[in-house]
Amino acid sequence: MTAKLESRLRRTKDRRKVSYGDKTPVSVAEATAELAQDDSLAISPDLNLDGYEQESEGPGRIVRMKEHTADPMTVDDALYEMELVGHDFYLFHDKETDKPSVVYRRHAFDYGLLRLG
Repeated sequence: MTAKLESRLRRTKDRRKVSYGDKTPVSVAEATAELAQDDSLAISPDLNLDGYEQESEGPGRIVRMKEHTADPMTVDDALYEMELVGHDFYLFHDKETDKPSVVYRRHAFDYGLLRLG
């Protein structure tokens, strides 16, 4: 092999190599370890969300509810809002059909649209 080819192969291998050390970000568990032990921040397990009764144990519980007002908008406006907030989907009230709809990001730069019937 030539020196140039060896150099390129070595450089490619180094790029794929996982490097550990100072560059790795702090894990969520490490960053929130002190908060998890602070009892003053604890939330009561009996907390009720606006009349919604929660089970006290088990996975799959609803732990957060939000309510938003939705002015009717076009699909283009919804795509703009989705990109503005940086999410992969956006629920909106479709101005054309007067129904709830969702725009979502697909592979590459494509989008999808779901309309409720």
